[in-house]
Amino acid sequence: MAMTERMGGTRERILMLLRRRGRLSAPQLADLLELTSVGVRRHLALLERDGLVTAAVEKPKRGRPAAVYRLTDAGLETFPRHYDELAREALAFVKRHDASLLSQFLAWRNERLAASYAQRVDGATLAERAEALADVLSEQGFMAEVEPVPGGLRLCQHNCTVEHLATELPDLCASEAKLFERLLGTPVEREATIVQGNVRCVTHVQMDARGRDSSREMRSKHRSTPSPAHMPARSEA
Repeated sequence: MAMTERMGGTRERILMLLRRRGRLSAPQLADLLELTSVGVRRHLALLERDGLVTAAVEKPKRGRPAAVYRLTDAGLETFPRHYDELAREALAFVKRHDASLLSQFLAWRNERLAASYAQRVDGATLAERAEALADVLSEQGFMAEVEPVPGGLRLCQHNCTVEHLATELPDLCASEAKLFERLLGTPVEREATIVQGNVRCVTHVQMDARGRDSSREMRSKHRSTPSPAHMPARSEA
């Protein structure tokens, strides 16, 4: 549901007017809403704080300069959008007419993502790289975390940002798994996905011999957290 459908009241009406008219000053909005300029400015201040509108001072042909408000990109996004539907139709069309072209696109996309994430998904151990990958994924909205399991790690994603697309195009899930393998430098296996009806996407990350000690260490940390009295003093280095 778009934010404009939830917000209600004066701020919703301000957003609607800015969407329809483009740019309006506080006095103009006040006239259209039949409210005082002081009251409208209070609502505009809140919308500006939330990043939904922005103001620029303009000098009219006559009169004093005045602040004119318009929607920001975030403000525009509060109105209905159908990006998912368009992307789904485009990708489904490509796959239906040339499956190899879809594979090329996903490989190209993985190249770009790998280059973008490479410096951040770094670490001496597989566990460190997996945690770094989870952090990057969480910033993208995937709500990711790492859990230790026997023989490896489990990368869990509690949200799928492309769920509507992946429902019809499981190629996206397979492509993501390939990206994980590339970034982590070890084989991975998808155990569950949200689009299959599970509550989260789960990817098993195979642990090589060098990383098993780190995995055991992570498991021990998950099992018990030492009390402050028994915790060793941290080095300031």
